[in-house]
Amino acid sequence: MPRYGDKTQKELDNYIKDYKLPVGRVRTGLVAPIKDLSRNYFTMKEKQLDPSDHFFHCKANYEAASRGAYGEAVAEKFGYIKERFDMLVKGDSRGASEADLRANARGRAGAKAGKSLRETCPTHHTKYK
Repeated sequence: MPRYGDKTQKELDNYIKDYKLPVGRVRTGLVAPIKDLSRNYFTMKEKQLDPSDHFFHCKANYEAASRGAYGEAVAEKFGYIKERFDMLVKGDSRGASEADLRANARGRAGAKAGKSLRETCPTHHTKYK
């Protein structure tokens, strides 16, 4: 059963309580930012936190963009491709895909500005309107 609102926020707050950026190659390579994106997707599914989809979009892009301009570019391109796929193949609405792209951009912008994950990616779904 999906969990929304305050309960999901508490779970996410607990999940990122001791958050640290993933280690690995920072400035080069295609693999590290792709791993950031896929790890967040599978974590969301594993923890059954699908209602917090925007948080995980934001966090994945934040982590990828924290690897530098190359990671930021990889995250932007892959995010766009994924949302096009979701619309064309899975049948997601244009509005849902645009909301995901906004969450992606929020994560990348926060990393680029040197903000923390907490400052960048709110854990309550209502902050992603």
